[in-house]
Amino acid sequence: MPSDDHESRRSAVHELNNSLAAIAAFSHLIRTDPTLPEPLRQKAGMLIEEAARTRRIVDGLLGVARPTTQVAEPAQSSAPAQEPARRTRILVLDDEPAIRDFLGRILSRGGYEPVLASSGDSALKIVRDNPPDAILCDHRMAGMTGIAFHAAVAEIKPSLASRFVFMSGDVLNVELSEFAVTHGVTLLAKPFDIESVDRAVAGVMGPVQTGG
Repeated sequence: MPSDDHESRRSAVHELNNSLAAIAAFSHLIRTDPTLPEPLRQKAGMLIEEAARTRRIVDGLLGVARPTTQVAEPAQSSAPAQEPARRTRILVLDDEPAIRDFLGRILSRGGYEPVLASSGDSALKIVRDNPPDAILCDHRMAGMTGIAFHAAVAEIKPSLASRFVFMSGDVLNVELSEFAVTHGVTLLAKPFDIESVDRAVAGVMGPVQTGG
């Protein structure tokens, strides 16, 4: 069992990364919006750099060795993702309203159909009634962990278990990392950018199955 001090550090890292994720996410949206004035988009780029610098400072203070393979550098291209041939439905489960809103906007802009849920129970109802093609799921949520949600989804719709992305600001969670490796689940560390979301979704999408 983790010590109280270790659990407190994990909670601090998670909360800080959630806040940084929201700041960086909407800064990316502003920077890549061609309808906005160039000076505003340049200032958004500065916000992204400051969010990344703050994350590095926080990691240093907390002694966090962040896996570099799980964190993408800020996107360099302002071009939106190419629209898929069909409106692929992506379920987004996150109890942070700002993160849900950001992901919904990015998925819509990429040609996907986002389905947003704020709780495990509401997301499971969606899986039962009208299963999505893939799932983006936060790990630390009130009422249900991402691992518990993954297990429930696997019982309802086994084919979805392999089209699953865990989003987490809890980079100290060894259990989550081991689970992801064992079950072939993609990890997307918070804070993330537009390109890393696009890559994560594209990476889990295969031929859409109608059974299972």
